Amino acid sequence: MVVDSAGPRTDATGWRDRWELLLSLCPDPYVEVDSAGVALEWNPGAERAFGWERGEVVGRSVADTFLPGGVADTPFVPPRRGTVVEPGAAPGRDSGAHRRSFELVHRAGRTISVEGLLYTTGSSSGGSVAGFVHPSERHESGAGGDPTVPSWDRLTGLPDRAQFVERLGDAVDRHDLVSGSVAVVLLDLDRFKGVNNSMGHDVGDQLLVAVAGRLEAAAGDAELVARFGGDEFLALFEHATGDAHSLATAFVERVRVALAEPVLVGGTEVFVDASVGVALNTFGVDDTAELLSNAEAAMYQAKGRGGSSVETFGESMRIEVLDRMTTEHSLHRALERSELTLHYQPVVEIEGVTTVGVEALVRWQHPDQGLVSPYRFIPVAEESGLIIPIGAWVLEQACNQLNDWHHRERSDPHGSIEVNLSARQIDDPRIVRTVEEILDRTGLPPEHLTLEITESALMRDAASALGVLRALKEVGVLLAIDDFGTGYSSLSYLQHFPLDILKVDRSFVEGLGVSPEGEAIVSAVINLAHALGLRVVAEGVETTRQLEVLRSFGCDLAQGYLFSRPLPASEIAASFGLAVGA
Repeated sequence: MVVDSAGPRTDATGWRDRWELLLSLCPDPYVEVDSAGVALEWNPGAERAFGWERGEVVGRSVADTFLPGGVADTPFVPPRRGTVVEPGAAPGRDSGAHRRSFELVHRAGRTISVEGLLYTTGSSSGGSVAGFVHPSERHESGAGGDPTVPSWDRLTGLPDRAQFVERLGDAVDRHDLVSGSVAVVLLDLDRFKGVNNSMGHDVGDQLLVAVAGRLEAAAGDAELVARFGGDEFLALFEHATGDAHSLATAFVERVRVALAEPVLVGGTEVFVDASVGVALNTFGVDDTAELLSNAEAAMYQAKGRGGSSVETFGESMRIEVLDRMTTEHSLHRALERSELTLHYQPVVEIEGVTTVGVEALVRWQHPDQGLVSPYRFIPVAEESGLIIPIGAWVLEQACNQLNDWHHRERSDPHGSIEVNLSARQIDDPRIVRTVEEILDRTGLPPEHLTLEITESALMRDAASALGVLRALKEVGVLLAIDDFGTGYSSLSYLQHFPLDILKVDRSFVEGLGVSPEGEAIVSAVINLAHALGLRVVAEGVETTRQLEVLRSFGCDLAQGYLFSRPLPASEIAASFGLAVGA
């Protein structure tokens, strides 16, 4: 339950928050589409079952994503009045339930037959259709479509998610904290997306089949090894005296040994590893959805540590997950409630100390918690996919603001705006189109916009990022690599990225005037960037000594508290010599 200082929320917003919490914990796929064929909801269960991430689906036409036909053919268009309503459906003037069998397209390109009981709300012109949908194969194994008969994953031959959830529920019912324990192991393959992108989905499928075989061979005391969906696999352990954790740990070690040997697929040896999360029926957890959610949280923490590691869900992680969940639910409403705002920090030309642009930085003024640190909510936005709509909002607000400043100048417009793109935005297939549309709407010339991408985001999938950067470059914007020196980028890739600016990370700048070794590194980076034809921005400049050293090294630009902290638009306008007014 979502609560605030006044007690439990009982208004419409409170009920909506609880409904969103339920959807996030439910392992079953849930989809909601409006009458125009635009997806409104897509929960983690749908992500696992069909491969599409929430940020790739919500807000887009279903015909562009997971439907093989056009909008006119979609089963999600609300039916006309008079549609037969299933017995037991909730009554309503324009509402009803209708069982549909149809096809969805998996992100890997495969077509999956699904069925679901879809509920219609509102009218055919302004309503929506929503419901839980399931791959039809969960019913195909049993005679006559009996859902109680075990079902199997078509690709790998392993038990599927539905069978695992059922067996897990039985195990939880059999054991409590006194008589025994249950452990869930969730494995997510590291860098699997790179295999799909570089070698094709057919090779990716071959890799999944090979991994499934190795997991079965390593099963040992596992009650069940199953495919959860995509590149995720599950294992279930029970122990009558409460030591399921040791069984799970032994299994993970066997799996790591099994995956140490390369897999031959597509005529090529592929090395694969996994991030692993383990969850136990401790802390009073006796719900299958919560156990799976805990295992997923532990797995994401393992992946966040760089992958190829194991994390067990514990008390500290439980507190962290609850905090992240609360943050995500609040963040869903932050845009519509106008709680997000932009601050701007000047970018200064070192020779002459003249402001030549600003970097736009998003801030969240929470109504109850006050100013929420970006280090707290940006990772949550990344993980949940909310960074896609938030990032688009930031970009449009920043472009509009610079246009406003330009229109107030008496001379020719000058100055640029810098906006950060996250790794999730780089992966968004619509990112280039989004930038183009925002530039068209705002009228900002593309040469006045600089898009910053962190070094770690670029190197996560360098080949894919290279294609995105080239497409953005064709739009006419400038491109900067941010936090340089922290992501271990390959110099060979750096030569090929169509970059204009290199930003030296503040961790190197803070040593200027103090550490000769640090100064040597910064000098070398500046020389390297200039050799590649890039302008250099030093981040985090706080002292005049640092500025003097940077000037002696020939650094082009700088930003930091020496010049100004990030400020609202009304306060930063003076940096451009503008009159601030309505």
